[in-house]
Amino acid sequence: MFHLCIFIRVLAIGLVLVASASAKAEANSHAALTIKEVMESIIVPASDTLWAADDPQTEEEWQVLEDAAIRTIAARYLMDLGGMGPDDNRWVKDPNWQVFSNALDKAARDSLEAARDKNIDRLLDAGYQLYPPCEGCHLIFNPGVVNQ
Repeated sequence: MFHLCIFIRVLAIGLVLVASASAKAEANSHAALTIKEVMESIIVPASDTLWAADDPQTEEEWQVLEDAAIRTIAARYLMDLGGMGPDDNRWVKDPNWQVFSNALDKAARDSLEAARDKNIDRLLDAGYQLYPPCEGCHLIFNPGVVNQ
């Protein structure tokens, strides 16, 4: 379990580093994934983990929540780079996208801080703040995904 936690942390840090380096590269030269792929493989499982938090007791349970918040933060930066999807690069330039992205980032950072402090009330509050930017973004940019 300990090795899995380390692997997840290294993966999240790697995603942030790749995202940062790619942001400086020429437009679209970084795109290897679609935003949908990042959402389905990173954001959805990580946010589901945060929303399912239920009185974590052990260090391992808190670490799972911390790792989910880290993955959410890293994926936010990865999505903000655009992607290979037909509308991805147009979406990330839209001011509405940026508002939702910033709100997602704040909620994920609040989740991370709460998990590190082992404060379930603050973690749940941060989870409540995570939902509105997700739903709002989906309503504008991918209406078919809402309520699925």
